[in-house]
Amino acid sequence: MILDTIKKEINEFETDTIQLTDGLEFNQKDLIQKIIYYYNSQFLTGSTDDQGDRKYFFNLVKNPCDVATKAIDFDTKNINILTASGGTELKTWFLERDLKFWMKDQSFGKVLNRLFYELPIFGSVVIKVIDGKPYFVDLRNFAVQQDADILEKASYIIETHIYNPLEFQKIAKEKKWTNWQGVKAENQIKIYERYGEDGEEYKRLIMAEDGTILDEEVVEHHPYWEFHFTKINGRWLGVGRVELLLDPQIRTNELINQQVKSSYWSSLRLWQTRDEGVKRNLLTDAVNGQVLQIDAEITQVDMADRNLTFYQTEINRWLTHRDEMAFSHEALRGERLPSGTPLGSAQLAIGMAGAYFDQIQENIGLDVKEFLYKVIIPQFAKENSGEHLLRIAGEDLDKINSLIIESRAQNKLFEFLTREGKLPNSIQFNLIKGVIAEQVKRGKEQLVKIPASFYKDVKYKIDIVITGEALDTRIRAANLFAALQAITADPTLLTNPIKKKFFSRFLEQGGISPIDFGLFEEPQGLGEVVQKQVGGGISRPSMPVAPMPGQVEATL
Repeated sequence: MILDTIKKEINEFETDTIQLTDGLEFNQKDLIQKIIYYYNSQFLTGSTDDQGDRKYFFNLVKNPCDVATKAIDFDTKNINILTASGGTELKTWFLERDLKFWMKDQSFGKVLNRLFYELPIFGSVVIKVIDGKPYFVDLRNFAVQQDADILEKASYIIETHIYNPLEFQKIAKEKKWTNWQGVKAENQIKIYERYGEDGEEYKRLIMAEDGTILDEEVVEHHPYWEFHFTKINGRWLGVGRVELLLDPQIRTNELINQQVKSSYWSSLRLWQTRDEGVKRNLLTDAVNGQVLQIDAEITQVDMADRNLTFYQTEINRWLTHRDEMAFSHEALRGERLPSGTPLGSAQLAIGMAGAYFDQIQENIGLDVKEFLYKVIIPQFAKENSGEHLLRIAGEDLDKINSLIIESRAQNKLFEFLTREGKLPNSIQFNLIKGVIAEQVKRGKEQLVKIPASFYKDVKYKIDIVITGEALDTRIRAANLFAALQAITADPTLLTNPIKKKFFSRFLEQGGISPIDFGLFEEPQGLGEVVQKQVGGGISRPSMPVAPMPGQVEATL
């Protein structure tokens, strides 16, 4: 029975341990529970010890997680689209801006922020895609074959959903589950969503805890996308900062609480005497100025703690060990360096830590890149397949205005040639461009009409570059200067078709848009540009101009 199989797999996941190597065992559920407790400064055995005293948690795992998040983080602004062979720079330029506006509307930046926040904590993050939308999976309710390298190789994937009766009723109607009214439960309803082989077929099965099958379907692939901070062989779950620092955390807590216990004793005031006649509490019975007549002197018991230096030295040793293991030194945490630290040593530590995190960021970036290719961009293309408007403002507005001016000027040039039978002189042509510029450069933004299926061009493909795109400003300035020198030495780079293509690729690889230099191949079918007047609605185009083949369509 399939329900028995599901319960057996869940029990195996929760209780069985896998052997990574001789003497090294692992259970994913136990580790996730420990990570949640430690990150939130809680003991697995409770907040009091055997004597009823409070235990204090000295959290040293949270800060390294924050440092790692800051080191590997990137945003939607670091997602660039480059022109591939056979593509057009201008179409890529429009696509990149359209995609980034769409990702902003979809709050994709929040998805990236949460991804980079959780990765250093748990070591792995799972995102579930439902109808093109990403949702984060709670690893506490996510059972997978523990020794699978990746989800593709797991014999089973089971996600547990827990609903109250009202939530279940709503979800069942939305998903159009069958037999949902026969599910019996009182306070909560547990639903299993399983993906795995069933005979020779790969199936998605949704079943209630009582065995009622709500939905069953043969699918090609599960809807989960996995991201890992670092990986080790023999298990699916990645390695995060909390797991890496378990021993420093446990030992530091022991030292801190031993020191706390010691402080209780050192705060006591005890006296001792050999006189048996003294049988009273000096703290409550003695009066200020009273003279005691006894047969032996009364002396205070020395309760001073002489191990303070040991405690501090031992704790500092474990804190140093933490920083070395997690690359979370003072400079990376934004703290002041110890007095006397040479500047070169600080720069070397930052450089080495940066190189370490760059490698991790690159691996994560490759996974995010695949996620964008197969989930985000197809969903963008689906939602933007029809005709729509693209808002252009700021620096981009200057670029599109230049394109419009050049396009309209060429149209006017051919009109002049047809009407007068000759080309205009330089003064006349500059006057024409000046009049067009005055008409075009109005308002603080423009709306470009993108035709239906504008991005479905088989002649080009997109390449998303995430890692390494946050170019240093000095490198970008050097690239600009190198481009200027190249143009000065060989002006044909802007006119010769073959050189122009090579020069465009050179600029793109250096983080510079070829359109900034007027290097673009104009795509067919781009819609008209609608100017938006300040303080009013979208103005109606008043004097349409038929574009020449290969030019940007535009109207005054």
